[in-house]
Amino acid sequence: MIDYQQCFIDNMKFYRRKKRISQSQLAEACNVSNGTIGNIECGITKPSFDLILLIADRLGVKPELLFYSDEQASFDLELSAPVFTKQQIQKIKKTLSAAVSGALKKLESAE
Repeated sequence: MIDYQQCFIDNMKFYRRKKRISQSQLAEACNVSNGTIGNIECGITKPSFDLILLIADRLGVKPELLFYSDEQASFDLELSAPVFTKQQIQKIKKTLSAAVSGALKKLESAE
């Protein structure tokens, strides 16, 4: 089972560091004490729903990214796999076939 609190903590730290802001700066941006952000990142305090939304906003990410886990990656890939119609597949095959033929001709002429 995924530990969403730990995912939140890890992702919050990741996005905060990526944005190059300190705990103190994030606390100020969220209008909370420095200790609040520190306690959240240590797992001592759990943020309210409103604070989660505010943290995400100040970090410039969608709130759901703060709960994302590598364990979800394979499941997410399955959900995001495109579904093509038969016509689209035929068009893709034709385009790829033409591209491969063109590349092979260029290789043959270069020899």
